[in-house]
Amino acid sequence: MELSLFERQVLANQYDLLEKLSDDENDKEYYSQRKEIYELGFEGEYFEHVPYTDSLSKEDCKFVYRIINLYDDLYYEWNQNDEIKNGIDSYQITFSGFDANDDIGYKLYSYAKFLIKDQGKFHDTRKLFKSGEITLNSHGMGPGIDGYHEMIERKEDLFKKKIDGHKNEWSLEDIKYILGR
Repeated sequence: MELSLFERQVLANQYDLLEKLSDDENDKEYYSQRKEIYELGFEGEYFEHVPYTDSLSKEDCKFVYRIINLYDDLYYEWNQNDEIKNGIDSYQITFSGFDANDDIGYKLYSYAKFLIKDQGKFHDTRKLFKSGEITLNSHGMGPGIDGYHEMIERKEDLFKKKIDGHKNEWSLEDIKYILGR
């Protein structure tokens, strides 16, 4: 993608403003890097500059909602049950987020951040985010998009096996199954 000098200056200015307005140190660093990319004209790094028509589908929004909800449930169960706490490390049941350095991952990350930070959804995950224990940007670590889909499938499979489809309580084995352990 080629941008005119004027377009690059406008984008660099926008990232400069975002950097100055942000309260999040990770976002400030990201905006600073994006500003430098447009100031110096690194065309190979323009990949994140997409038209506004490139939206996040309803299906992807539902996926983000479902995986964060699953992690919220996992964290709640872990917090309530000593057997689960002793059998699973906390990092395994906390939402690691999406890779914000990837085109698709950035959209999913942005929506997750919107739901948690702006909308105040997902009590336990929001609490972990506000405390700084999680950032929502996985930086390529964690289960990834495919792994998250598999976790959702395993949870749904587990629910089918439960009486009347009700959650009841999750056991250590249930959580390990959902996590693929």
